[in-house]
Amino acid sequence: MAEEAVVLFAGPLRHQLCACPGPGCVLHFVRDITRREWCSPGCGNRARAARHYAKVRQEKGC
Repeated sequence: MAEEAVVLFAGPLRHQLCACPGPGCVLHFVRDITRREWCSPGCGNRARAARHYAKVRQEKGC
């Protein structure tokens, strides 16, 4: 497991390694598709939902 991490962080894929920007997510992923933003579809859904509800709260002034 540790050897795999060293290979990932020091190997040829290190330039494609990204931290997930999802709220509260601590995972990293290899961005193998240029449009990929999150570590999983579920994490992307949570991020979009959080962005939506923040916008709704801001419009209501709460």
